[in-house]
Amino acid sequence: MIPLTGIISLVIFTLFSSASCFENNVPVYMWNIDTDAVVNPLHSLNAEELVGKVSLSLERKLIALFMQDELSVEDFKSNDLVALKSLAEMDNDGTFYAPSVTKTNKLPEVLAAAGYGVVHVKSHQDLPASPLPGKTVLVVDLPATQLGDTRKENLQLNSNAISEVYETLKSQQPDVIGIFTAKKNSQLQMEESRRRITRNAPEKSGHVKEDAYADKFFNITQDTGKLFLFFEKAPVLKIKDEKKNEWANFTLNVDPDTTGTFVNETGHTGKLVLTYKGLSPSGPANETGKLNKASITFHFSTKRGYWYVKETAIDFDVKINDATFVENNLILVTTDISTPLRRSWHCSPASRLASYGFTYNGTVMNYTNKVILNTDGFQLQPFKVSNDKFGDGYDCVGFFTEGIWAAIILGLIIAMMLAWAISMVADIKTPDRYDDPKGKTITVTATD
Repeated sequence: MIPLTGIISLVIFTLFSSASCFENNVPVYMWNIDTDAVVNPLHSLNAEELVGKVSLSLERKLIALFMQDELSVEDFKSNDLVALKSLAEMDNDGTFYAPSVTKTNKLPEVLAAAGYGVVHVKSHQDLPASPLPGKTVLVVDLPATQLGDTRKENLQLNSNAISEVYETLKSQQPDVIGIFTAKKNSQLQMEESRRRITRNAPEKSGHVKEDAYADKFFNITQDTGKLFLFFEKAPVLKIKDEKKNEWANFTLNVDPDTTGTFVNETGHTGKLVLTYKGLSPSGPANETGKLNKASITFHFSTKRGYWYVKETAIDFDVKINDATFVENNLILVTTDISTPLRRSWHCSPASRLASYGFTYNGTVMNYTNKVILNTDGFQLQPFKVSNDKFGDGYDCVGFFTEGIWAAIILGLIIAMMLAWAISMVADIKTPDRYDDPKGKTITVTATD
């Protein structure tokens, strides 16, 4: 039988190992990366799995890995990293966001094992003077953020430093992928429950200033159902002319026409149609062109208590410089949106919602244009809307926090110890025979 001290030691080791595993879950944000890899927000990735998901998109490119001391999902929801978000919006190959990754401090080692040369710099001010060759990882250690009142300011300074370093590298060689992560989760010491996203719907949609397209809510009510849609910031539609290798970025900062949208609660089907007209490109990538019309259609369905986006398609008529491109019913690769009924789907970080012309399931599609639909703060609920507000948010950044997992594991371990203790106590038996000094010595056999 294993000694009690051995069992207790094993339990303590398991508990601390589990706690350590959850403590080191940190987000990883990539930009200027051409990938359609999908991350399940309910599961964590380790460094090896993360690199495996995006390995095809990292081939023969310079990777700028910005390593901070501490970082959390909450930092991406704040405005402290606004310079980083603006930088990612300026690059056109898309973004990739993994909310929960372990062993991020081993990312340089994993990339080195994949054949990349690794170059470390002690600070963002010690960059190499000459351009680096492809398939190289430049690891930039950012200044410590420190907990307390100065953390907000330090995050902003690091975000500005990332932007400056990346622009410097981009001026030397155009194909640079940026990765931002940290060695440790900044929320380790906090025992707070997950933030529930319940946003009250306004009584009237109203109008906002044309130059401040933010917090846009759409209430589409029909006899057969109701659909709620919310944009924290204007989505961006990016279309690339592959022949000339030029992009046109259209900020969809006008209210779309939702004609054609319907929700059928009884038939478990629905469709959201967003039609935009007469927009000009924004940003430094391309200043000429016009979006005559773009109609984005999301098809919804339900299955086994979940609603999900079944298919996404786009029709567009766009002019990029002197060329005109027209597409009809172009099927897009959509982010995996699947949410329990009566709940809404929500994603705060800037992310790619749908795209076309990228590697998908190991097959490269034939295309003349690349299409990307990016959102920065997006919430949607097409079924089971009640009480004129969104249902509880099913967030893309993960459902279980470290605290919840630690409590579950600790509870299971205590329950196992209690069950073992009760079984030991229940097995205690009192003696039913006693030695008689005048009689024969009692002999106890194995069967007794």
